[in-house]
Amino acid sequence: MSGDNSFFEELQMDFLNESAFMLEQYEEYMMRLENSEDPAKDLTDIFRVAHSVKGGAAAVGLADLCKFAHVMEDLLDLLRSRPELVNSTVISLLLQSGDELKNRVAALQQQQGGPWDPSALTAELIAITEQLSGKASKHAHAPAPSADEPKVEAPDDFFAQAPVAEASAGAEDDLINHDLLAELLAQMSPEDQAEFHAKEAAEAALKTAIAEAAPVAEAEPVKTAPVLKVVETPVEAPAPAAKAVPAAAPKPAAAAAASGGGGNNKNAKNATSAIKVDTGRVDSVLDAVGELVVLKNQLVHDETVRSGVNLRLEAIVDQLDKAVRELYEKTLSIRMTPLKSMFIKIQRIVRDVSLTLDKPVDLQLIGEETEVERTVFELLGDPLVHLVRNSMDHGVEKKELRQERGKPATAKVTVSAKQSGGNVIIDISDDGGGINRDKVLGKAIEKGFVPAGVDPASIPDEQVFQYIFYPGFSTADKISDLSGRGVGLDVVKSNLDKINGKINIYSKAGQGTTFRLTIPLSTAITDGIIVALDGARYILPIHSIREIVRVLPKDYTNISGAGKVASIRGHLLPVIDVSKTLGSINWNLNKKDQQLAQRRENSLSARREETMLVIIESMTGQMAFPVDDVLGQAQVVVKPITTGQDIPEVAGAAILGDGRTVLILEPGALVNNVANGRGMAA
Repeated sequence: MSGDNSFFEELQMDFLNESAFMLEQYEEYMMRLENSEDPAKDLTDIFRVAHSVKGGAAAVGLADLCKFAHVMEDLLDLLRSRPELVNSTVISLLLQSGDELKNRVAALQQQQGGPWDPSALTAELIAITEQLSGKASKHAHAPAPSADEPKVEAPDDFFAQAPVAEASAGAEDDLINHDLLAELLAQMSPEDQAEFHAKEAAEAALKTAIAEAAPVAEAEPVKTAPVLKVVETPVEAPAPAAKAVPAAAPKPAAAAAASGGGGNNKNAKNATSAIKVDTGRVDSVLDAVGELVVLKNQLVHDETVRSGVNLRLEAIVDQLDKAVRELYEKTLSIRMTPLKSMFIKIQRIVRDVSLTLDKPVDLQLIGEETEVERTVFELLGDPLVHLVRNSMDHGVEKKELRQERGKPATAKVTVSAKQSGGNVIIDISDDGGGINRDKVLGKAIEKGFVPAGVDPASIPDEQVFQYIFYPGFSTADKISDLSGRGVGLDVVKSNLDKINGKINIYSKAGQGTTFRLTIPLSTAITDGIIVALDGARYILPIHSIREIVRVLPKDYTNISGAGKVASIRGHLLPVIDVSKTLGSINWNLNKKDQQLAQRRENSLSARREETMLVIIESMTGQMAFPVDDVLGQAQVVVKPITTGQDIPEVAGAAILGDGRTVLILEPGALVNNVANGRGMAA
């Protein structure tokens, strides 16, 4: 029986993975329905998702999912035959129901199948179905579906009697989605399929799981939600796209047999254009290719190869260099994910907040096909959600105020993405009231964020706007879960730091605001500058460096309360000493430490007058720290460092062409660490 249980659990997990993808499609279809030109077609697509989830859940013994999806299916079946009944309240309720299913599926995927009680939402679905159908009887069904979409009927008292009675009446078989079950079986090996069909125990487990499901209690009638007014604005509907993260399922065996292709292996292979691969396997392949890149770099820079003695060897190494680069890029592309699903989430957020705040919005989504690496994708979600929420709440004015200011009552919010070199640039723009510089600056001074001795009037607008990302910063007059640019925006900054991204703000009073996110396509590789500092080499990611300048001793001065500053093109810039911090980092990493005096003796800056300053844009504004020399640029594979402790100043390590390991620094964290009173240059 252990083998049967294992096989059954595997079927359940396959169903849950498929359902997670289908529910992402469900939300996409629902958002398309809001401004649909063909609501009947969209409602049919939505109905099919609920129908597939219901039937698949019954097939693998998840009766609670089956019954909730069945209630959704009743409402959707009514709507697809009478699309004119669709309104804002119905859409909101169906979106909420999709969220409920999605959360339950996610919990089951994580093997957290604890108690689940969707009875309140179930009651709302039943009530609104009855209201729209105009029938007094409970659990009313819609008119019969079209011929091309057979309806899976269930008794009117489906939720009041045990499924055993249904099984005896033959309704159990009708609840099973045979096409989906065939798809799941088709993904198993022939041995597992034979075992499934041969053993009665597996079949009995399915029937028992369905038969033992407890009926849903009778729900109390509840008042339907008021119809919320939504201004219909031209929102660019996402075009249907190929399946992104879970790969497309193979052609069902039953369908193949019906089409006469069951015995043609060649056709079956051609029908399968994608395969499912565990992300862990993809990551391991990428790691292996990364190791190959490191070895290739050592070979390319080897003195024996580049001596010019063996030209044939040199040519072969050049070809190897090209082939490995291409292999790495193709391997990396497997981990790339389009932003489409994230854009759909943004569309949902804008709709919900628009209804909550009564702010009609025309949302424009541009560049949903732009791809980023999976790790970047996962960490990008929260920043985008926070920025869009704040644009809706604090940036966009109430429609009455907009009209007073001569603006259209419907605001415009644009989210666009495009690839630029090795980065992706995402803009979140609104045509609202803009950011109040004086208000932000006043709050920053009050909180002590502005360094002493700095003239507030001399601080550039962009640097002033960066204060809104400080933890606890808010200019909201009253606090809510949405109000104020500062609510949760420190999360934006911290998540962007994790993926080596940066954010810039452009705002004009009365005209609007644009948040520009610049993020790398991938965190697996980075472009960096190799610098010498205190006799050691480090890599600074290019994205974090604003510029590198040369300064002379006459350009330095000391200001009381501010420490050492450098005059850069007429502007005073704080200068910090990172030597002590780097020494502590090397000590924590158990690297052989040298005496500070010895390291300085070996440094290039001790042998010349001019100094090279690396200027960093950090949470505390622009700061600079001196380096001995800039040794060149390199594209390196980022290797994580596991020390059992958190060292935010170190982003990882890399192996250079000469085989030496160097640390990749996180300049923003390094500057913030030193600037907190532990390293200001004297």
